[in-house]
Amino acid sequence: MKISPTQYAKVLVTLSEGGGDPSHIAASFLTFVRKRRGTRKLSEILRAAERIADEMAGRVSLLAETAVGTDDATKKDITKKAEVLFPGKTVSLRHAVRPALLGGVRLSSEDEVIDGSVQARLRAIGHGMRNRA
Repeated sequence: MKISPTQYAKVLVTLSEGGGDPSHIAASFLTFVRKRRGTRKLSEILRAAERIADEMAGRVSLLAETAVGTDDATKKDITKKAEVLFPGKTVSLRHAVRPALLGGVRLSSEDEVIDGSVQARLRAIGHGMRNRA
């Protein structure tokens, strides 16, 4: 039976919760993964483990993309708006500049994209115009 990256991640998170020695846990886990020939999945396993740990801790990690660099005040504003969109969660934002967005903000997590960019609005207008024709 093949083990999925999410299943590996659940094992890793469960082992980590025990409060044991992190280096011993990591070594044991890597030995287990190697024996199961799952080393090619390690980056996916780690992403899934982070997502599971975040969910358990009530955190959400988001990528905030803007067309231009943002100052600290704008970053705080984006964070406050993200907290409204994800109530009850502690929001952790990473910022990236993506000029193709033209303006606005695109927030994305592993599971969801909230696109408030000018690019998305123009695309929606274009679809609406094509549907009318």
